[in-house]
Amino acid sequence: MNRTVTAVARAHRQPGPAFLVARLSESMFGRGSLDPFIAGDEFIMGEPTFPPHPHAGFSAVTWMFEDGDGDFTNRDTFSPGPVQIEPGALHWTAAGRGMVHEEVPTVPGRAAHGIQLFVDLPLALKQSAPLALHAARAAVSTAGVDGARVRVVVGAHGEVRSALAPPTPVTLLDVALDRGARVVHRAPSDENVLVWVRRGAARVNDVVVAAHQVARLAPAADPADAVTLEGIDARTEIAVLHGRPLGQPLLAQGPFVGASPEELRGYIERYQRGEMGRLAPSFTR
Repeated sequence: MNRTVTAVARAHRQPGPAFLVARLSESMFGRGSLDPFIAGDEFIMGEPTFPPHPHAGFSAVTWMFEDGDGDFTNRDTFSPGPVQIEPGALHWTAAGRGMVHEEVPTVPGRAAHGIQLFVDLPLALKQSAPLALHAARAAVSTAGVDGARVRVVVGAHGEVRSALAPPTPVTLLDVALDRGARVVHRAPSDENVLVWVRRGAARVNDVVVAAHQVARLAPAADPADAVTLEGIDARTEIAVLHGRPLGQPLLAQGPFVGASPEELRGYIERYQRGEMGRLAPSFTR
């Protein structure tokens, strides 16, 4: 059996300073519908756009796709040095109690393509020290045959498993399908599943989902229920995201995500006192 597709919505296309191609937000499906994810932006960025800025209470995940021309350079206030995020790589920053970071194209004019995801942290980790996880392109395992390829960036697909163990357990799959090719994926029955079609069109459990649309699949009634993806166009590219809902309060104010007004105020005050560190911008406007 297949899971039920509960809704399909178009990711909001929003051109801007970073040329955000499409935006995923809970307003597409209702409050709490993305849990444990908060939001996401598919981007094409060729010029430095965002100066150093703080985060606290959640994870910022930069997931780069292989079709981008350029890398990102990540700098932050807790790592010993900059990190290059190449096409096909992933960099996961769990901000915990707070940090300041900046990510910019390594070579201006060479466009990077990816998704930045915001993932909530469990209550017990919202005041933890910041940490970073990184998966280089070559470290991402791949599965698939007969015109279907699945890159297991985080989590698992069948017997193929990523080496990363993020503080919020989720699965992120980069799926490419030729016309008529199929992938069958099984997620734990109590997890929310999002299928984000980035290019082409796909049948998601027999529901047609076009480019820049996201299908939401609710937790399954039976652990054996699957997510079946079939390519419709000559080339279809899909991001599959799923995770167990945290089911906790979520309050956001700018770059801070807390479980209570008091926690939010604490983040703001720590940042204002300089306790998240300071980072000089690498570019000027």
